[in-house]
Amino acid sequence: MSTILVFSGSSRADSINHKLAELIARKIDASGGSATLISLADFPLPMVDASGFGNAPEAAHRLRGLIDAHKGLFITSPEYNAGYAPELKNALDWSTVAKPGAPASGLAGKVAAIGAASPGGLGGYRGLTQLRTVLELGMGALVIPEMVSVGFAATAFKDDGELADERSAGFLQAAVTRLVKEAAKA
Repeated sequence: MSTILVFSGSSRADSINHKLAELIARKIDASGGSATLISLADFPLPMVDASGFGNAPEAAHRLRGLIDAHKGLFITSPEYNAGYAPELKNALDWSTVAKPGAPASGLAGKVAAIGAASPGGLGGYRGLTQLRTVLELGMGALVIPEMVSVGFAATAFKDDGELADERSAGFLQAAVTRLVKEAAKA
């Protein structure tokens, strides 16, 4: 079975990216995978620096343990000034520091999918391109080509949590389907 860890790069309780992560977790379960939804709020981490090597806090080890226990990841992230969330970058960096070996191997063997929801029309796309680069080149993950980019997020969700726009909903389902399939092979 494809076990997928799902989380948002924002720890705000009312985050639209956490709302997107909740929808993704439901879609993974409905597509034959098994999703574990977490919040970065449950992993309070100081800013990482070189002193963290061999000295990672307990929260980093817990996050690393969850990553290691799953075959794949689906990460959503808000866009901050055309980049992805600094809280997410910090958590990912700590997760690599908490694992012995080079940081570039921190997510080796993991299959990942990425998505974003944003108030703007591009739906966080600019931040996703940077997140993809870090996950692939910096951490060794296999990031599937399909991405979820939900623009105008204030009106993008229906009352039941589904996406209102059929095209966006189709992109989301395509990404989930591909991730579940590829993670089953991992």
